[in-house]
Amino acid sequence: MINPMDLTGKRILVTGATGGMGKETSILLSKLGAKVVMCDIREEALQKVFSQLSGDGHAYYVFNLNDIDDIEALVKKMVEECGPFDGYAHCAGIAPMRPLKMTKKEDIIKVMNANLFSFIEIVRCITRKDCFTDEGSIVAISSTASIQGKQSKVAYSASKAALDGVIRCLICDLKKKKIRVNSIMPCWVNTGMYTSYIERYPDTFEVREMQEKQYMGVTQPIEVANTIAFLLSDAAKTITGTSILIDGGMSQG
Repeated sequence: MINPMDLTGKRILVTGATGGMGKETSILLSKLGAKVVMCDIREEALQKVFSQLSGDGHAYYVFNLNDIDDIEALVKKMVEECGPFDGYAHCAGIAPMRPLKMTKKEDIIKVMNANLFSFIEIVRCITRKDCFTDEGSIVAISSTASIQGKQSKVAYSASKAALDGVIRCLICDLKKKKIRVNSIMPCWVNTGMYTSYIERYPDTFEVREMQEKQYMGVTQPIEVANTIAFLLSDAAKTITGTSILIDGGMSQG
């Protein structure tokens, strides 16, 4: 059987590898034949996901992406120990909700570090000579929050809108190497973060709006993982500079 998303032999970095979407992505990529290098702040959780990977040649690194200045050394270490990369999936990120009157500069910087600055720094370092193969692929998880304003999400929405803007610049910088860069824009995804929010705020306007407008239902993490795998594979060889919506119809409601 032909598998258009075959990733056999490709080495792919996944940040935020223990979260709902990062975990599903890591496991799926390994099933598709990739050698997965996972990065996350939680070592015990990394070990648990690592034990669920198929095949061999995988690795994991415990790292806090807020330590932007240390990313260059991390990437150098990963390449030295694992070899050059063929793909990178940025699944790391935080989604705090904070009213405007309580939003301070340090709150915005924290969100930007996790959702944007760390991504840019990793791309800068990982795409250097002998670190990333030509015609490789990079995928970042954005959000519908980048195009739809929501109360108490100033920092989060700003970080995701900036992320989508950045990928359109990165493809210009990386076009000589034909490295593709895309993002995925999910709305509500059935992760632990989603479950906690629903339990804490069961009758808020945002939850009622989701139930009404996301008429195709809440997106499952595997759907996001499938799209990441597609964009990392040769099946998407000419797709670049694109943000793909996975929102159950929310943005069209």
